[in-house]
Amino acid sequence: MTIGNAKQDNFKRNRLTGICLLILLAVIASILGGCASQSGNTPAAGEQAKDNGTFRVGYQKGGETLLLKKKKLLETKLGEMGYKVEWAEFNTGSSILEALSTGNIDFANSGDAPSVFALSKGHDFVYVASTPSAEKSEGILVKDDSGINSVADLKGKKIAFNKASISQYLLTLALQKEGLTIDDVEPVYLNPPEASVAFAQGQVDAWVVWDPYFTVAADTEGNRILTDATGIVPYRSFYESTRQFAEKHPDVIEETVKLLQGVAEEIDKDPSEAAALLQEATNIPVATWEKILKNRPSEISFMDEEAAGDLQKMADDFVEIGFIDQPLKINDAVWKPQ
Repeated sequence: MTIGNAKQDNFKRNRLTGICLLILLAVIASILGGCASQSGNTPAAGEQAKDNGTFRVGYQKGGETLLLKKKKLLETKLGEMGYKVEWAEFNTGSSILEALSTGNIDFANSGDAPSVFALSKGHDFVYVASTPSAEKSEGILVKDDSGINSVADLKGKKIAFNKASISQYLLTLALQKEGLTIDDVEPVYLNPPEASVAFAQGQVDAWVVWDPYFTVAADTEGNRILTDATGIVPYRSFYESTRQFAEKHPDVIEETVKLLQGVAEEIDKDPSEAAALLQEATNIPVATWEKILKNRPSEISFMDEEAAGDLQKMADDFVEIGFIDQPLKINDAVWKPQ
């Protein structure tokens, strides 16, 4: 073979090798492209978050919600499911339930009475979970030297309370048990901060209020608990969602309630961490918050017949008392996990 022929053969072999390499690369690229296409059918966590949107949580200062927020448990769990979490703080039950009804938030927590009033105004939401009734977390306070030793002794006395609230409900039923009505006392309609001053200065004879005001005042020297709500009215907290969100994203609601149940169990075992968060948020001493948290069980449960029944009785009583105009069917606003 001549040198020229050898060079020509080498050129052909190199060219053939190059063509085979190009074909192999093309096949590999095709395979990788197919894999990328398949992985595109199952978006990564970040892509899911963009698709599934944001879970907007409205909250009031409470041990469970503050602890849940601090630990970022909701962000971690729902992040795995493809959701972002946003928190918005509210000062009153009425304002948080209005935001829920108008769709500005997806989830909320409130007291029982504010939720019944909200339903009576046509607000649309569903109850998803509740705490046990905590009757020792509200009551009627008097001064040690007032001479008032029973609810019957309140006749003709000046009593401070928030108008059309759980306080007026408690006072009304407490008086009824003694054969009295609200007309037998002198109502002084004040919100808790104003009532606190009036009670301290002796401008009123008694004060009907809920925690944390109740425990703070009860622990103040010279004040005495005339009665708490035990055996008179239930006192629960509730967690609510928009009807649309609960129906469309039941998995999110279930996981949120389960996480709340977890932090509630922590608080029941040791309230110190939650008490410290509440102290930071309210400037009320840790020791007071620990007492408040120990006075009420933090257990959280999905809605059951007992919780719905307490709400129904409250709604029926509200109609009878004249707080609301039309009867309500609480079960129409109850959501349960699938």
